[in-house]
Amino acid sequence: MSIHGRKDEDWTVTDPAAHDRAVRTMFSRISGVYDFMNHFLSFNRDKAWRRDVVRRLDDGTAVLLDLCAGTGDLGLEALRAGKAETVIASDFCPEMLRAGSGKGLARPGGVPAVGADAQRLPFGSRSADAAVVGFGVRNLADLRRGVEEARRVLRPGGMYMVLDFYRPEPGARGQARGVPGFVRWYLDTIVPLLGRIFGGSGSAYTYLAASMGRFVTPNQYADLLRASGFTDVFIARQTFGIAHVVGGRAP
Repeated sequence: MSIHGRKDEDWTVTDPAAHDRAVRTMFSRISGVYDFMNHFLSFNRDKAWRRDVVRRLDDGTAVLLDLCAGTGDLGLEALRAGKAETVIASDFCPEMLRAGSGKGLARPGGVPAVGADAQRLPFGSRSADAAVVGFGVRNLADLRRGVEEARRVLRPGGMYMVLDFYRPEPGARGQARGVPGFVRWYLDTIVPLLGRIFGGSGSAYTYLAASMGRFVTPNQYADLLRASGFTDVFIARQTFGIAHVVGGRAP
């Protein structure tokens, strides 16, 4: 079994330490082209998906944590939209945070950035009003631990939302529906090819496509939130089910 494969009983990967090293190395390698490839491969739909997450934030959110922030697009969008007063970005890959410096990440007067693993956050308990993750939870070695850390740092009633590529669930209805066959073919075949040509790393984009199949379904992640005490849990389908937002409020 791959080091990235998950054990169904607890949704941890087979070898967490090896998984984390491999993921960190992969993202450091593609950090310089990460933004371009996100927009290019999604036909710019990723921008609309992030705007949908931001729209769902409570007005006047005082402190927003952008976890697995990458180059900071989600937190920066919240600031632009006036939905958050303060944003703190964190990511366990320093190269990704540095790649966002041109947009104001980790620069004076911009969004502060912290090198941190979403499974072991350095923030105090009940220190944030909301937390968001864009395309990062799928890469965590331990999904349950990531949810527990989000719950710990959120104040009661604080919103937690995860935008990601979830594993399709056969027979799912409504907002949990996955991608149709032609989109799955594009993700499995064309994305790695374009990643090799334009992103300089076919293996990285092969992983990004394959990791959808190793992730949880939207319904499973929603169940994990409920089991961890989150309330008002919801699923919001994005563009043919390519991505979904799953979120809820901290107890």
